[in-house]
Amino acid sequence: MVKKLFLSLLLCSFLSANTVLQKVRSLLDEETYSSHSKLISLLFEDEQAYMKSSSVDMIKVASTLEENGLLKLSLPEAAQVELTFEYGGENPLLFMKLIADTLRNMGLSFVLTKEARLDREGFSWTVMFEAKTVPDPVLLAKRVEKNRAEVTDLERLDAAKWRYRIDTANAVVSAKPIAAGESLKVVRPIRPVWMEVGRIKRLIIRELPGSHWYPDVVVYDKMLRILSMKQRETRTRYLSLRLPSDAAYVKISDRFTLENLRSGLKLTAKGEK
Repeated sequence: MVKKLFLSLLLCSFLSANTVLQKVRSLLDEETYSSHSKLISLLFEDEQAYMKSSSVDMIKVASTLEENGLLKLSLPEAAQVELTFEYGGENPLLFMKLIADTLRNMGLSFVLTKEARLDREGFSWTVMFEAKTVPDPVLLAKRVEKNRAEVTDLERLDAAKWRYRIDTANAVVSAKPIAAGESLKVVRPIRPVWMEVGRIKRLIIRELPGSHWYPDVVVYDKMLRILSMKQRETRTRYLSLRLPSDAAYVKISDRFTLENLRSGLKLTAKGEK
């Protein structure tokens, strides 16, 4: 019995070591892996330290490689970088906003969609942009975590193409919370304003002097399904939104251009749920 237990533990240890080194190899080019094989073996000698449950902690692996100068992110010259983001859910809206916000917070405001695909295995979104450096996967993972999502897998397809697998089971949208009785001003927004409204019953939006607002307002539930919309082609100085019980977010914009909100808007929350 003891012998069987020992052999079982030994086999598990061997398999995890093999898996960790395979994952390490998936983040490096062949030349780097071969020329630094002894260092890599030493760095990942304690393979269990790089396991999370039954999976390899890819961000911890990437962080160790980065700290030791083995993770190559710089390109010889400016090239088209492609990042593919995958997840196993069926609602791409929350996922795409989470990724778009993450990339924007990393300075990547202008990316193009190369492919978006929804099938039985989930949703996949590939974006592309011109750059001399691939975004730091460790930093990207930390930014994703701020929205309560997690990078569960990572792969280097080639120098300028990387693939991420992301768990969004507990993800939330990046939005500013507002409580009942609270008022705040939004001045000169450069992108649509997202508000977290899950704890209020009504949101009042007032145009501030100097603005010329043509409302484009959308109310969403927590999965970013649209609950209601308010769009007007006439100037509006006051708008009162009665929020459904399952309302979670409100997106506020202008029907034509955000330049119409040069002086901003005043938001007031009423009624606690």
